[in-house]
Amino acid sequence: MIRVRVSEAVRCGRQAYAGARPDRRVRVPDAPVIRGGRLQLSVPRGPLHEFAEVDYCYGVGPLTLRVDRIGWDRPVPHDGDTWLEVEGVVISPAGREGARRLVLVRARRLPVRPPRKRPRLRP
Repeated sequence: MIRVRVSEAVRCGRQAYAGARPDRRVRVPDAPVIRGGRLQLSVPRGPLHEFAEVDYCYGVGPLTLRVDRIGWDRPVPHDGDTWLEVEGVVISPAGREGARRLVLVRARRLPVRPPRKRPRLRP
């Protein structure tokens, strides 16, 4: 039986996968951060989108929104057009984050839906 120190076992778990070149950097997960009193992974924030008053429902004036979620699978027919539920954080004209909001936005004003990720089948 080969004795292994605890420190060696921990180091083995952090090393790159077998066959990786030693000069190549391995991606390390981002450090956790605290947001709103809760521990969360530091992930990049969603993109900012500005919608005109005619492109979203139930509001006055342009709306700047940091988009977190788009309901691609639940289109809503409204006023002869297709609308999608969009959830995000309202950004004020001064650039400060405001309240979370759920709005209906015209589908044609949103970016193209990302392609579905298919699982990689291994032999």
